[in-house]
Amino acid sequence: MYRETRIPRLRASLWVSVPDKADSLAEATDPVCRNPAFGSDAAPAPAPSLIAPDGCMDLIVIDSQILIAGADSTARMFHGSAAPTVGLRFDSGVLPQLLTTSAGELADRVTPLGAVIGGGHARGGGVGEGGAASVTGAARVLLDTAGGLMDRALLDPRPMSLARALDVRSSSPAQTVTEAAAEFTYSPRQLRRLSAEWFGYGPKHLAKILRWQAARDLIDAGRSRTAAAAEVGYADAAHLRRDERSLIG
Repeated sequence: MYRETRIPRLRASLWVSVPDKADSLAEATDPVCRNPAFGSDAAPAPAPSLIAPDGCMDLIVIDSQILIAGADSTARMFHGSAAPTVGLRFDSGVLPQLLTTSAGELADRVTPLGAVIGGGHARGGGVGEGGAASVTGAARVLLDTAGGLMDRALLDPRPMSLARALDVRSSSPAQTVTEAAAEFTYSPRQLRRLSAEWFGYGPKHLAKILRWQAARDLIDAGRSRTAAAAEVGYADAAHLRRDERSLIG
């Protein structure tokens, strides 16, 4: 089961992936709840899950350590544990600014936060050994850590503006890369360089991911693949399938 809560101040969403027996996110994160489904011995290690690219970066707590999940250019397998997993998924272009590093250096990999900003701000202190309280502790540590990084940051609005321009869900129809470069008064070469710094890959690949994600959202909401493909600007359903194969296999 997956639940998320929007945290506007952080430009992020707090998410919790919990065992199937949990009835709600509140049950998973309430320290008073002691649902045995969350016990360390309650379930075997789950099968690996496929993580699709979404143009975002996350902070995740695993084994009491905060990790940076860099932007994925293609799908990857995530090997979690039987315990709930807690993370913060930041809007495209936000987390690299909080970390004062290039998204390209973190793309397609999972990196300990301490390796980027130093261990003093990156330990998962307050995370319990297991159970629902550990979910609350992990969420608190993530929110406190991200809040501290946000308080020290002066966000450049350009990465978020570019991501919105290329996202069919924010601008219908989405701008082409050429149109976006013209609007932001960048040459194509400048836009590719900045996009790699901001998102971990170039604007064309970001636009491809965002369009596929928009189509997937429509399909999940009940649209046919043909209707979803047309709505987000694919030539046809076959075009959607080709992009899907290239991104998730």
